[in-house]
Amino acid sequence: MAPLKESCGQDTAGFGLDISATFPLALKLADDWNPTLEESIQEIRDLSNSGELFEQVKKHGGAVLIRGLPIRTPQDYSDIAHAFGLPAHKEVGRPPLRTVLAKNVKTANEGPPELPIWPHNEYGWSIINPSWLTFSCLHTPESGGETPIISSLRLAAALKKQAPEFVQKLLKKGVKYIYRYGLEDVKSNTGTSVIGAYGQHVKPGDDKGTIRKKIEQEVRRHSDRFEWHEDGSLSVTHIVPIIRKHNDTGLTTWFGNLTSAWGRSKHHGATDPPYRGDDDSYHPPPEYGDGSKIEKEYLDLALALAESLQVFIEWQVGDIVLLDNYAVMHSRSPWTGKRTVLAALWDDERTRISDYP
Repeated sequence: MAPLKESCGQDTAGFGLDISATFPLALKLADDWNPTLEESIQEIRDLSNSGELFEQVKKHGGAVLIRGLPIRTPQDYSDIAHAFGLPAHKEVGRPPLRTVLAKNVKTANEGPPELPIWPHNEYGWSIINPSWLTFSCLHTPESGGETPIISSLRLAAALKKQAPEFVQKLLKKGVKYIYRYGLEDVKSNTGTSVIGAYGQHVKPGDDKGTIRKKIEQEVRRHSDRFEWHEDGSLSVTHIVPIIRKHNDTGLTTWFGNLTSAWGRSKHHGATDPPYRGDDDSYHPPPEYGDGSKIEKEYLDLALALAESLQVFIEWQVGDIVLLDNYAVMHSRSPWTGKRTVLAALWDDERTRISDYP
């Protein structure tokens, strides 16, 4: 594989890393190589098993784009993504709608194309989260539809410099997120139902008591704070750290969904109680872990900084992207036309993120 010369990225020296490299690493197939799917799988498997690929990913800030692979179907993508050698991640709680299309491959998010998704780490609101993400493109839209990526390492450093008192509050208190799940799926970017999020073990014929028991058992895997409402909906509260240590680099990282939650609240006009948006859904902004309000100027600053640091991945068919979920945030631009970008979530045998005392 060769460097993708037309790529436009950022210098990782600004992230706090010891060396200067381009974020993200962008590779393409050599001009004289037109591999089969099987040859592509073996190449990625060899690079991954040698440790060379993941060492380069770390050097380049936690992201790699590989262009020109013969990925045309969800199964092609699944076969190549598994060649990275990572164990599949099992989701607990699923705010976005997803459809399984192949082994460990799902639609990225089935929210409406006109709605953006703001910068976030995958499952940054939960104590159970994937270590790695892969995305692949099967169909490019007429316009838009880019996947911006943001260095969590650089964002943490920028916030520490510009708002050190905010970072100290986050270190001390953490962040509180509330997700409310209704009885039916909703076409939004956080639109899965109670059953979609926590009903993996519910079977046809289960009575209401059994259904509720099974759902609560699943919820308790990552939160003991939940509440059933009269309309049958369920609110689940998560209190988690967001200023954390990225073990692979030893740097401070920003790992969470504060910026995406705030962006969504602002977009839907739900920044004040009762936090009901123009889409008739509940979009409460994040709070400090003790339940106190996060100052709006800090929320605005974090979102503005994250968006200012975006590097836009403009998709081509056959692209695959590998992201370190603990070092890189991602978002999504609105689009027109047909866009098919698939996702897969992966774990790691190592503990790659930790908390400050």
